[in-house]
Amino acid sequence: MAKTLGILAGLGPLAGAHFYRRVIELTPALSDQEHLPVVLISDPEIPSRLDHLTGHGPTPLPRLIQTAERLVSAGAEVIVIPSTTTHAYYDEMAASIPVPILNLIELVAENIQASASRRIGIVATTPTCTLGLYDGAFAKRGITAVYPDPKTQHEIMAVIDGIKSGGSRLQWGERLEEAMLKPWAHDTDGILLACTETPVVYAGLTHPRFSGALFNATDILAEAAIAACQEGP
Repeated sequence: MAKTLGILAGLGPLAGAHFYRRVIELTPALSDQEHLPVVLISDPEIPSRLDHLTGHGPTPLPRLIQTAERLVSAGAEVIVIPSTTTHAYYDEMAASIPVPILNLIELVAENIQASASRRIGIVATTPTCTLGLYDGAFAKRGITAVYPDPKTQHEIMAVIDGIKSGGSRLQWGERLEEAMLKPWAHDTDGILLACTETPVVYAGLTHPRFSGALFNATDILAEAAIAACQEGP
């Protein structure tokens, strides 16, 4: 019997919903009964990670731990956090919770290591970039993180904020791709959609112009979650 997956969502809500959809779509199931048992909590009262990491708001850590504990109480045996930025709090959360929390950062780095790409452009929130959340996991695998110039990073944050606030997904997807095609990315051999809002809109592009290696943090985490829940005891 598969283990119960706990999804700590709401970071933001659309990214969490998209992640669950990808878990369903990527699960090799032929019937309802072959899908994973899942507990999902989307808590809008978790303080903004972006505000806290930029020094403008309270820490979300107590609420994150409380939400993870609620997942465990509801039966979760493996927990995922479909938010790269929230992994700034991963160590404290993992130390406080009695079930495994999959580490998105490490899983993405392992996935890229298995590819031919070694210079990866990071499309993520500004705190993810300024804190270098991927740097350590990349460096020990011989991978270099390449970050956008400040103007392009500002444009990427506008897209992320726009996705969170609604509006045309096609419009935000097109603006995201424009940022991915700018000169900062010319010295890369792959792009990582690290912020889990970005795959939501990129998937809606009918004729994407970006032709390089593309890594999707949402799908990498979803595939790892499926594997972890289907493993034996």
